[in-house]
Amino acid sequence: MVIKCDIIRTIDNGVQTTGKLYITGDTVFACDTLERTYLNNQRKVSCIPAGKYFCMKVDASEAIPYPHLAILDVPNRDGICIHSGNLYTHSKGCIIVGDKFTDINNDGQQDILHSRKTLEKLMSILPNEFLLTITEAQNQPFKIKT
Repeated sequence: MVIKCDIIRTIDNGVQTTGKLYITGDTVFACDTLERTYLNNQRKVSCIPAGKYFCMKVDASEAIPYPHLAILDVPNRDGICIHSGNLYTHSKGCIIVGDKFTDINNDGQQDILHSRKTLEKLMSILPNEFLLTITEAQNQPFKIKT
């Protein structure tokens, strides 16, 4: 069976974007996602546009010292990944995964927990190459800042 990987963004509060990643196929899995707010796809400060992206597993690199997932062919962007972290500031436009939201540093923003463990689970489930679809949830308080 083909694995399907989707991220549904649920809230963009003008500072950060939260959502859910779903995997369906032979294995079913869901986790939370944390990204920066959408700022016209600006490098290092904006989440990427909704759309379909080819992804692949990659080894540790100088920038990310553990295996992670690369998101390829993002318009006007490079180096976009799915990796671990806890705060939206741990992303330069990438997607952080975890299994629960809470405000770790008391800044009023939802941070993400158990990120490394969640990423390891994704790495064990996903094939070496796959298609990721990112959408904004309908009827949710998602806003795009321009």
